[in-house]
Amino acid sequence: MARKISQLTGVSEECKMDSSSMIDMVFQLLLFFMVSSRMITNQIDPAVEIPIAANARPPEQAAGRIVINIYDDGKFSGGNKLPLADMAAITEFVQKEKEGIATGTTPKIMLRGHRTALVKYSKQVVQGAGAAGVNTIIFSAFPSGKKSK
Repeated sequence: MARKISQLTGVSEECKMDSSSMIDMVFQLLLFFMVSSRMITNQIDPAVEIPIAANARPPEQAAGRIVINIYDDGKFSGGNKLPLADMAAITEFVQKEKEGIATGTTPKIMLRGHRTALVKYSKQVVQGAGAAGVNTIIFSAFPSGKKSK
């Protein structure tokens, strides 16, 4: 028995693992997730100062958002800074954006109103979106601990 142990300990070769296949697998996984993920970006207009709310929280889903900005002077713009003159222009903009949203995704209006904008402007956006068939509205606000500037 002692002779067998002495024969086993005489091995001077180190055990090595070939990691080249593992590197290939990591790059394949990285490529898979880059291709299969969908990047969602919201165009944020810095001219709109978002109000602060005590119970503000981020929305659960980002898919299907149609961004509309309300400025302090009562003017409106779409997410791409496209000026919207009145409620009819808002309805037309929402209908056009709604057509570009994937089937099965609920379109939602993300309303980014300036902190000093009057409520009647928000009502106009809600009415225009309702006329276009979108009845889910998300109001943007910062949590009470964060400041916009």
